[in-house]
Amino acid sequence: MSIRQINANYVPEEDRVMLRFTTDKQEEYRFWLTRAVVGALLAQTQALAVKALEQQVSVHQAKAVAQFKQQALQQSAIFTQFEGANRFPLGAEPVLVRSVQAQSRDQAHLLVLGLARAQNLTIPLNEDLLDKLQLLMQKMNDVARWAIGLLEPTPAVASASLSATPAGPADDAEILSLPKVLH
Repeated sequence: MSIRQINANYVPEEDRVMLRFTTDKQEEYRFWLTRAVVGALLAQTQALAVKALEQQVSVHQAKAVAQFKQQALQQSAIFTQFEGANRFPLGAEPVLVRSVQAQSRDQAHLLVLGLARAQNLTIPLNEDLLDKLQLLMQKMNDVARWAIGLLEPTPAVASASLSATPAGPADDAEILSLPKVLH
């Protein structure tokens, strides 16, 4: 599965994030993420990013580099209009994600979503996609005002998050174009 585009939108009435992504095969997947799942996703993607860097530098340096990469991505990310697809392999209604597990295997990252229908969906992630997913979930955390804490934000992260916060609930959509994921 090659992810083409990813979208997240905080829905206040549900107090959940709707995560959508499209693939190169013109398929669209839709999910509901609760606060707990967003928190787990943030923690696990951050841990994976640090773990990948630990192979090259110390743990303390890896955390600093991972945080710097997120700051740089936040400042340079280009958000575009989300283009939905016409095929929905899991159905047009969003599926509740009950659990999330991010893992590394053979220098590749995998995101395993435990779905409400007793199914699992495994999504391959490269470094770029991992970083962008983490950025998108952090933006949804900020928009929802869930205050899920991770590494202490630096002033650049805090000010960028504040300036990126939409004016109202109807404008909460955050869309991020992603390069193709090869697997």
